Amino acid sequence: MNATARIPVTNLQHHVFYVSDLERSKTFYVRLLDLQFSALNHPDSSAAMRLSQQEMHFFSFGFHHHDLCMVKHHKLKMDNNSMLHFALAVHDPAAFDDVRRRAGEMGLPIREGRMLASARPVTRAFCVRDPDNHWIEIIEEPSR
Repeated sequence: MNATARIPVTNLQHHVFYVSDLERSKTFYVRLLDLQFSALNHPDSSAAMRLSQQEMHFFSFGFHHHDLCMVKHHKLKMDNNSMLHFALAVHDPAAFDDVRRRAGEMGLPIREGRMLASARPVTRAFCVRDPDNHWIEIIEEPSR
């Protein structure tokens, strides 16, 4: 394989992460991001989930079956440092304002700017934490 070859990925299709309380996280993400609940466990993985004592909840922004998947492992103690953060790009300024308004209404402390000062500049950005202390970075990135 050529060392300079690039895989032409256009976006990250979904993100899976552990949470300590599925209902609490479900309420948080639906309220903040207006996600749609799309499935409890997945038919392809239900037996494996039962054997591994895990439960999955799938959520969609409306583009894919799931964009976020939250997993509760019923015997694993949550390590809140296992996921540092994820970023969501919002192309519409009004949608960015709406998410920021929702975060304020939820009483979430808002950290202004990008997670990393060295990150590529964007129009606007802010960060909040979910109930498990995972950072969520929301950036306004107008369509090109």
